[in-house]
Amino acid sequence: MNGYERLQEIARRAPAELSIWKSGKMALHALLLSVSARYVREVRKGSPGSQEWEARGPGGATRDWANITARLVEWSFLYCDPSATGEPNLQEIDEAFELAQNWGVIQIGLEGGRAGRVRIKKQSKGIVIEPIANPSIEVLDVLLEEIDTENVDKNTVGPSLEPAHAFFRTQQGRKNVHQNVPVWVGGLYIQHMKNYLANKPWEIALDADLGGLTLGEAIPLMGTLKGMSLLQLSLFRGEPNLDTAYIAMRPETMVRWLKKYNPKSTAVEKFIELLTYQGPKGKTPFSAPIIPWDGQLLIPFALISDGLEERMLLRAAASNPNTSGKLGGSLGRLSNKWASRLAEIPGVKVATEVKVLASNRRKIGDLDIVALDSDRKSGLIVEAKWPIDARVLADAWKQESAIDKGKEQVERLQREISDGAIIKLPQGWPPFSDIEWTWMVGTARYLDARKSLDGPPVTCLRLIEQLLPASSVRDLLQRLADLQYPQEGRDFRLSWKRVVVSGVRVKARVIEILPSAPKPPTERRRSQGWT
Repeated sequence: MNGYERLQEIARRAPAELSIWKSGKMALHALLLSVSARYVREVRKGSPGSQEWEARGPGGATRDWANITARLVEWSFLYCDPSATGEPNLQEIDEAFELAQNWGVIQIGLEGGRAGRVRIKKQSKGIVIEPIANPSIEVLDVLLEEIDTENVDKNTVGPSLEPAHAFFRTQQGRKNVHQNVPVWVGGLYIQHMKNYLANKPWEIALDADLGGLTLGEAIPLMGTLKGMSLLQLSLFRGEPNLDTAYIAMRPETMVRWLKKYNPKSTAVEKFIELLTYQGPKGKTPFSAPIIPWDGQLLIPFALISDGLEERMLLRAAASNPNTSGKLGGSLGRLSNKWASRLAEIPGVKVATEVKVLASNRRKIGDLDIVALDSDRKSGLIVEAKWPIDARVLADAWKQESAIDKGKEQVERLQREISDGAIIKLPQGWPPFSDIEWTWMVGTARYLDARKSLDGPPVTCLRLIEQLLPASSVRDLLQRLADLQYPQEGRDFRLSWKRVVVSGVRVKARVIEILPSAPKPPTERRRSQGWT
C-alpha cells in the first residue's frame, strides 16, 4: 500500500469511526454548538470589544471555521446513525472537532493526489505530502485574493445597527432574550444586510439565470438570510446555548420569514432549494449553507459569513446541469473586462471574438481578445477563461482544467494560422503577419502555480491590473516578465503542518505568509472596478 492508498484508507475510516455518531441526530447539533462557541471566542481574541466584525463578518479569517463546519456537516450526513438517541459527551465532541480541524492536511493529499498536484511518500514515521507547485506564485495568488478578503467595503448605506446593540446592552444578565426580541431589532439586522448586499459590486449580470430565479432576485433573499444569521450570532454572544448557536427552523417557517421581508418576491422557494444541501454527492455546504436536519433547516453562521456571496450563488447554480450552460454564457461575457483594461494602454486598439476561418470560409475558432499596438507592430492575443472562482481544492483543479483547455485552443489556432487560416481582423488593421504577436491564456483571478508548464504563458487579469498603467503592449509584457514574485525568507516561509489521524503521523508542506509581504493597496476594491 503506497502513501496515497494509505491516505484513502484513513479518509474512509477516521471520520466513520468517531464515537459521536452513536448519539444520533443530536451529534450535529452538539458539533455546531461547539463550533459557534469556539468561533466567537477566537474572533473576540482578534478584535476585543469590536462591533465591526459583526456587521460583515471577519472576512478571510472565517474560512477556517467554514471549512471545519462543512466537514462536520458532510460527515454527519455520511455516518450519523439516525436511529440512535443520546447526548454526546465533551470528549466525543472534542474528538470530532479536532479531526475536522486537522482534516485540511488529509484533504491536500487526497485532492492533490487525485489531480497529480502533490507527491505523497510513505515513510517509517508516517506520510509526507509535498505539493508540486511554485510557492512564490501560490503566495502571489493568495496576496491578490486579499482584494476580496481584506479590501472589503464597509456598509455605509445603513441602517446602523447601533440601536440594536444598545437594546442588547440593556438585556445583559437576562435569560431567554432570544424569545423576546422586538420585531424592529430583527428588521434592522435584515435591512442592514439587504442594503449591504444590494450595494456590493456584483460582477455577473443581475439577470443571470441561477435556475428558476435570477441573481437580482436572489440578492435580497440572501441579504435576509445573512441578516437573520447575524442577529442569531448577536444573541449567541449574549447567551450562548443550543437555542442561539445557529438558525434552526422548520421549512415552512423559513419560507414565511423570507416572504415577510420580501413580500413582492416570487422566488423564495426556488432560492431555498438552490441553497439547500442534499448530501456529499451534490453541492457542498460552501455553496449550499442551508442544512436540512431532523425536520428543520439549519444555517451555521460560519457557512454564510465569509463575504463571498456571489461565488456561493454561482457555485450552487453551476451544480445544476440544466442551468450551468446559461451560467457559462454569462461568465463568458465577463471576459470583455480584458478588452476594457487593455484598451487603457495608449494607442492600443482592441477587438473581441475575432473569427478564424479555414480556406473554405468555414469558421474554425475565435481569438477572444486581440490588442494591437500598430505603431510598434506588436500585439497581444488572450484566450480568456472565466470559470467561477475556486473555494475548495477541487475547484482549483477545475480552474487548471480550464487553463489546459485554453492552452490547447491556442496551440490549435496557432497551427491553423500557420497552415493558412484567415483571421478576420477589423477593417483598417494591418495584415496579421505584419505584427509580432504574443499569445497567452488569461483567467480572471487564478494564477497557475504548477511547475512543469509547457505551451503559451498563463496569467490572470487581477495581476495584469496591478501592472497598469503601461505605455505600450511591449511595456506591459516586459513588466510581466520582470515581475518580482514573493521571495522565500522575505515574504513567506515554508514549514510543515503535522497531524496525527487514526494513529498515523501525516505532515504536509504549508506556506506561512510573513507580515512583510506586500499587499494590494487598500483602495483596490471590487467596488472601484478592480477584478
